[in-house]
Amino acid sequence: MPPALYNCKTGTLYSSKDEMFEQRKQRDNMGQKIRYWRNRYGYDLSKNDYEDFNKNIGIIKNIHKIHDFMCKFNKSNIAETDLDIYVKNYKNINKALPIQNYLKTLTKIEKATNPLVVVF
Repeated sequence: MPPALYNCKTGTLYSSKDEMFEQRKQRDNMGQKIRYWRNRYGYDLSKNDYEDFNKNIGIIKNIHKIHDFMCKFNKSNIAETDLDIYVKNYKNINKALPIQNYLKTLTKIEKATNPLVVVF
């Protein structure tokens, strides 16, 4: 049986119960945010993505609906078909241009179009 203050993640001992509770609180908070962001914005996130996503959440929450447009967007060559989207989201697109490469690394979660029907 491991000691009461044993940290199985790192293989070391906590210095106190307060430290143990604080680290547990941080892990739980990170897990809750990742689950919320997955459901709210539809991105496939992991704990490795937490830092970057948290840093850019202010921009991402405004452009998550036009994610595909942002990934292929080129400011110097705007197609006429995309002009309507660009005009409607001009401010948000200009804010998101510095993180466009990061947005390309994010993957959207595909939602099932056919609902599951159970017959009894």
